[in-house]
Amino acid sequence: MRAHSLGFVLVGLILMGGNCSRARVESMNEMNAGVELAQMKRFNEAAESLEKAAVIDPTNHQAYFNLAIVKIELRSFSAAREALERAIIAKPDSAVYHEKLGTVLMELEEWKGAQTAFKNALEIDPKLYKAHFKQGRCSEELEDPQNALYQYTDAIKTGPRFLPSYSALGRLYADLKYPEEAAQVLSEALKVATPDTEEEANIHHLLGTVYQQQRKYDEAIAEFQAALGIVPGMSDALFSLGWTYGLQGNAEEAKRYLDKYVMMAGADAPEHYVKAARDRLAELRTESP
Repeated sequence: MRAHSLGFVLVGLILMGGNCSRARVESMNEMNAGVELAQMKRFNEAAESLEKAAVIDPTNHQAYFNLAIVKIELRSFSAAREALERAIIAKPDSAVYHEKLGTVLMELEEWKGAQTAFKNALEIDPKLYKAHFKQGRCSEELEDPQNALYQYTDAIKTGPRFLPSYSALGRLYADLKYPEEAAQVLSEALKVATPDTEEEANIHHLLGTVYQQQRKYDEAIAEFQAALGIVPGMSDALFSLGWTYGLQGNAEEAKRYLDKYVMMAGADAPEHYVKAARDRLAELRTESP
């Protein structure tokens, strides 16, 4: 059995031994054909083959799982849910199936059901760090920040190279007014982030916002400048840097970076940020001698 780039499972029938029924072999052949079609992005045809494989052998949990992956690619999340539930009936001890079900339920915004699915996955395999991370996301949606903190922390413990867990934990600490803890987590994230990448720039920016909230303006400015050193056109960092210079009383630098932000802000820029930048620029120009 081997996994493909989109998460499909392809089974080599030669390795299956001599005790397979004819229906089982036909089902596996049909499933493999479906996976090959999916690899060619022919998802509708792939779904037909995989559905046929499941009809031939209803115990073929891999066919249901592969069908779910295809349905996810087609953005048919309700159908993906149904396929995963059938896969789990056929093989209830698969942590991967439970985790994938949780991910699909998140897409359907069924947060409690998703939490249950991730809990089931983690009972089978406690080291599934992405299940911890996603369970944290669900907890936030369900307004349970304390459990979210626990889940993000466990995600870091079990997957110490998975940067989104650090970002989520640091952001949540900041939202809950624990800036020291937020800064500590985000500083650790910088040790994990790949140097000179957008993900590193994002961590610098998030850490800068924590320092700004603490009125540590010099530290905040250093972090925003670090972000811009990696991604020179990073709009969030331009806005934050200009705003922080304004808070520090450096009107010239504030105008410089807020002007850059307004000029570079595209159609998808948050309207309230653009308005705030323009309003602040108008104030700064009025205040200037």
